[in-house]
Amino acid sequence: MSQRRRWCVLALGGLGVTSLPSGAGGQDVPVARASRARGPIEVDGRLDDDAWAGAGELGAFVQVDPAAGEPSHAPTSVRLLWDDAGLYIGAEMTELEARTATRVEGLRRDFTYGTSDVFGVLLDGFGDGRFAMAFMTNPDGVQRDLLIFDGRDADEAWNGIWRVRTARIQSGWTVETFIPWKTLRYGGNAGWRVNFIRETRAIQETSGWSPWHRGVEPWDMAFAGRLEGIAPPPPGVNAQIQPYLAGRAESIGSAPFRDPMSTGDAGIDLKWAMTPNTVLDLTWNMDFAQAEVDRQVVNLDRFSVFFPERRTFFLESAGLFHTGLNVIAPFYSRRIGLDSEGQPVPVTAGARVTHRSTKSSGGALLVRQEGVGSSDGTVFGVGRYVRNVGARGRLGGLVATRHDQGLPAGSSALNTVGVVDWFFRPTTNLFTRGKVSRSFTEGNGGDGWAGHVWVGNTAPWGYVGWLQEYVDPQWEPRSGFVFTKDVIVTSPALRLDLRPGWLPRWARAYTPGLTLFLFNRASTGDFFSGFVSIRPLTLRLESGGEIGLSLRPEWQRFDGAFQPVPGIRVPADDYRFTRWTLSAEHDPSANVTGGVRYTTGPFYDGSLDKSEVSAKAVLSPHVVGFVSWEMNRFHDVGGSDGTTHLLTPELRLALNPRLELSGIWQYNTAVDASSVNVRVAWEFRPLSFLYVVYNDNASLDNASLDSALAPFPARRQLIVKGTWLWQP
Repeated sequence: MSQRRRWCVLALGGLGVTSLPSGAGGQDVPVARASRARGPIEVDGRLDDDAWAGAGELGAFVQVDPAAGEPSHAPTSVRLLWDDAGLYIGAEMTELEARTATRVEGLRRDFTYGTSDVFGVLLDGFGDGRFAMAFMTNPDGVQRDLLIFDGRDADEAWNGIWRVRTARIQSGWTVETFIPWKTLRYGGNAGWRVNFIRETRAIQETSGWSPWHRGVEPWDMAFAGRLEGIAPPPPGVNAQIQPYLAGRAESIGSAPFRDPMSTGDAGIDLKWAMTPNTVLDLTWNMDFAQAEVDRQVVNLDRFSVFFPERRTFFLESAGLFHTGLNVIAPFYSRRIGLDSEGQPVPVTAGARVTHRSTKSSGGALLVRQEGVGSSDGTVFGVGRYVRNVGARGRLGGLVATRHDQGLPAGSSALNTVGVVDWFFRPTTNLFTRGKVSRSFTEGNGGDGWAGHVWVGNTAPWGYVGWLQEYVDPQWEPRSGFVFTKDVIVTSPALRLDLRPGWLPRWARAYTPGLTLFLFNRASTGDFFSGFVSIRPLTLRLESGGEIGLSLRPEWQRFDGAFQPVPGIRVPADDYRFTRWTLSAEHDPSANVTGGVRYTTGPFYDGSLDKSEVSAKAVLSPHVVGFVSWEMNRFHDVGGSDGTTHLLTPELRLALNPRLELSGIWQYNTAVDASSVNVRVAWEFRPLSFLYVVYNDNASLDNASLDSALAPFPARRQLIVKGTWLWQP
């Protein structure tokens, strides 16, 4: 390793170590007392059972936004009960305009947080302020649940077994929730933390029982209160067994399902909470037919695009294996079970174990993938250990391996990536996180370094921070993701949330900001790319919308030609140009809403006009439509003109929160392709599903764009899959 690279790696580690705190201070917290239920409770959302009459109300909610610390304009009352089976939460939400004020976007489970009214309960059964289980609902009783670590890393794919019902009343709406003890993770009776959150979209108010400040997430348990009065049973065995059966019919060509190829499949998943702290997951013959399709993008940048994971098995506990930044990720679960084009690859079996306590957490993942084409099978392995340090810090390590097993005539290859990472919060506002990583690969190359350090401060007034990244030319994460190699990234940022008295009444906050990105070659130190995003005028509106004007000066240096889209080729040269963006977004929780964004200006040696439009219509919670359209019009870029379109309409029809029909069409002229995905999902009992999925992918074969992609015949697929959850 060269002297320059040694100093870069040492600097990354040194900056993180110099930021180590000794611990975070405590704070006075309110107390929520739960009463033992005296009589049966029917979970119907009505709160009229005799048992509720003996439950005392918790203290009043206060505002987090817009007027922090002031009493809520939309009062919320909460009562708590428990029995041998679980915990009951009853809440009544007052609305200023009663029944006409509530906002709901569809009936899909795990609804979008920012587009609906929300009531939620957050529970930390270990009491260390690092872990939360969130159970949220909207006025139509749709469930949203997730696990949160350190107030930031959320496992949104986790689905617990719990029950919630809501009811509309004259003054607003009520919620009745039952969470079985078997669903919760806890260490005993004492030390529990709890908080309650409320989002009232009609007046754009965020409130809470134990309030946090608007610079952090609502589920940051450092701001939670204590839960007392409960006596849950000792944690016992908690197992879930979920087999599946699936049938497929596939066809290729212009005639739909002429001479289709039919196959059947079966598999099983086992989840076993061996202790309150340790969970074992086993799976045989994985199937991801029900996973949502990726949203296509038109990538005009020089770097690879990171697509988020959408498959449930890999989303669960994903936060444990996350080491800070997606753009340089030692482990990226989409490397498993998908080829380079995103097509499924058979996965024979997998095992995952995760452990969490007040002192440490850890886990391991082992997956066997079948061979595809000329390649034999692959084994992926990941091991993770995190040690809690002080009140709000942690040190961790991760090892990710990928063993590509060679065919009889070939040789195998082994790639291993090791990581040391950290996260510390000396105060509730200040944080530092980072990692240092080393890769080892059999054969020539693939032995290199990478890392990052991120120091930031979040507060009610905004955010200020500094990000530094380093990726060696030889760093090779074959079971991970890297946006580019041989790079040093420097990125300071400042975002403000100002509420001056001179703002007009229709504007809530003035939120200017500046983010700088500079890219240098790690091997030589030479600059090759950079831009600064300047947002001098951005206003958040009282209605929930936003308007903004921004500019982006860029500096680009190419040693070879660059092709942003097929048919447009930028010659090697040094470029300096500035692009301007005007954007406007209506209240995202409104029944009819949308946004527009227009960017114009020079683009390398020519110019580019980019138009983006999105819209949503909620005809009722049962019928929701979306559409987005992006157009890129190139003028004399590399001596060529051209236009690309990406059109994505989507429709969701739901009979109730447990039965939905959804469809999405993606029409992308940049890659000459069209795709359709239609899905029926029926939850016929808790976490047991019947899916019917139809996929249709076709090449447009549009030669006018001089596409680099070869046209392909239409591919159609019909899948029927059933899963059954059994809990002993």
